[in-house]
Amino acid sequence: MAQTAIIYARFSTTEQSKGYSLERQKTAGIEFATARGWTVEKTITDEGKSAFHAKNRAEGSALYEFEVEARNGLHRDKALIVENIDRLSRQGAKAAAQLIWALNEAGVDVATFHDGYCYKAGNNGDMMELFSVIIKAQLAFEESDKKSRRTKASWDKRFEAIADGSQKRPIPHTPTWINRVDGEYVLDEHRTKVLNEIYDLYINGMGLHRIVTLLNDRDEPVWNQFKNRTKNGWFYSYVYRLLTKRTVLGEYVTNDGRTLAADFYPQAISAEKFNQAQATLSMRKSNQKRSRNQNRNLLTQMVFCDECGGGAHFEHTTDTVQTYKKVSGEVVNYRRKTYRRLRCDRSRRKHSCENPTILNYDVVEKTVLDELLPRLVAKQAENHKLAELREKLAELGRQKDASQTRLDNIIDAIADGGSKALVARANALEMEVEKQSQAIEC
Repeated sequence: MAQTAIIYARFSTTEQSKGYSLERQKTAGIEFATARGWTVEKTITDEGKSAFHAKNRAEGSALYEFEVEARNGLHRDKALIVENIDRLSRQGAKAAAQLIWALNEAGVDVATFHDGYCYKAGNNGDMMELFSVIIKAQLAFEESDKKSRRTKASWDKRFEAIADGSQKRPIPHTPTWINRVDGEYVLDEHRTKVLNEIYDLYINGMGLHRIVTLLNDRDEPVWNQFKNRTKNGWFYSYVYRLLTKRTVLGEYVTNDGRTLAADFYPQAISAEKFNQAQATLSMRKSNQKRSRNQNRNLLTQMVFCDECGGGAHFEHTTDTVQTYKKVSGEVVNYRRKTYRRLRCDRSRRKHSCENPTILNYDVVEKTVLDELLPRLVAKQAENHKLAELREKLAELGRQKDASQTRLDNIIDAIADGGSKALVARANALEMEVEKQSQAIEC
């Protein structure tokens, strides 16, 4: 009986020609399996996941799912085909060897088509095989470590150029609503319009779920650098990132939170609108949090009976189990469900009101908050002149905060032994912050 094989293909975010990389690995894997008379069951892929940082083995990755299934015995007597060991792990000899041996223990052969070798399950392995795994894995780790250091040095140089305004060459990972035209960054008109629509909808009370549903229902094209992912539609996490990334303001912020430039990209969202969205996000988060004691009523003394005009009573019960013993000796458990509700207090006490209505408190609270939220985020009617002033102040505040952040970063660098150029840049930024503060006060 032919052995069943599964091909694993992966590329990292730093690799070039991403689409070709996957196809090349798949094609070579199929040829390898065919030459041995194996039947290919499927191909699993991890796109843009680094093996050096073990992202290809983190929860949510294809390899992670395969490992879990293998441990549960779902792939016993199968073979996992990869290009070479470093497609599985680049974390060094120990990590790679442990992964291969763990798969072998689960009954899975691991085959590498680059050198035509197969690490077979059930085989204790001779000394040469053990050395082979260790040497290949260590070489892969050292290569990745060298690339990582070179990449970091390259990015540090870019960051310095961005901070002093001398960066001219294109930067990788350009925001998806920005195009590069004749060497300049320009806003994509349609995507910028959609981006502003997302902000407006959220500020006006529409939740992430409804926004995502709206975009998918009208078949709004997905903004994704990987073309084969666009078929999956819009996701909550991506819309959330759009609502929180300061890149929409034109700022360049590193992954570790350092603001290098306040106007590196063209601004897609106004500072006022961005601030309103952050206020909305903060309010929604606080509303979603439940204190340990959930017996709280935001609508105290605000809800009244429609029939008698009396106040509403707030009832709250928790999910508990009560045990009773019958006369016969039988023990019976009664489960009380958790609920929170509102009802007329007079009716509850059978005092001059017979209104039987009982309202689900959570539904009422959510409805009230959804209606109030847009108004609480500064949605009062305001004249055009005042709106322009608010917008100008918000933008000045953003510019000042960005300059102050850059100044703080430079001061930290100087404290660690910075150059004269850093000192000069710090002095210039200090003057810039002072001017921006004066402009705001005026």
